[in-house]
Amino acid sequence: MSEDKRQQNAPQPLEGETKNAMKKRLKAEKAAKMKAEKAAARAAKEAANPKKKEAKEEEILDPTAYKANREQTVKQLEKEGSTAYPHKFHVDYRLPDFATEFMEKTTDGERLEGATIVSVAGRIESVRGQGKLFFYDIRGDGAKLQIMSDLKTYATGEEAFKKIHRTIKRGDVIGVRGIAGKSKKGELSIFPVEMQLLSPCLHMLPQNKGDSAQAALTNPETR
Repeated sequence: MSEDKRQQNAPQPLEGETKNAMKKRLKAEKAAKMKAEKAAARAAKEAANPKKKEAKEEEILDPTAYKANREQTVKQLEKEGSTAYPHKFHVDYRLPDFATEFMEKTTDGERLEGATIVSVAGRIESVRGQGKLFFYDIRGDGAKLQIMSDLKTYATGEEAFKKIHRTIKRGDVIGVRGIAGKSKKGELSIFPVEMQLLSPCLHMLPQNKGDSAQAALTNPETR
């Protein structure tokens, strides 16, 4: 390669940038690229060996690794012939309208017997539970609704039940078809016969402080 070509291919400083500043910038860019590549490789390995994965994605402290895991999940869904971004999902009630319709009709610790299956949608705010029972809080249109998902009620079988709860995370927008009712503590809930991922959240969200709605991210300047 000629001297002129080598000079053309060499990194060039930004306008007003010193040589030392350029070196530091290139070093930082190289480190960030290597970190992202390692995170993507780790996510691919974990996706290929899901049984070996013990920690929840929410417990991963590195946001880069979390994002890589979620992107790998989207790719895996597409590989299996499904999509993380379905074209549409029919909603019978907005969350505030669901509360207005069923708050007085439901009884603590019971579901509406013989009730028609209805559908709602919202963004997951919190996740609790494991095994055959999962609790979610979803938000939409200024209201919150609890999801109480158990294997016995889920209509499409155990494998589909395990898959959806393995897939959805905090921040995801999901659609839910189910029966209205209340928990034993009297919280209005929907008991799903089917759940669907409508739009995955690729970034790790800050955790709320305890049971409050106050987010842990309090500095508006945080990027």
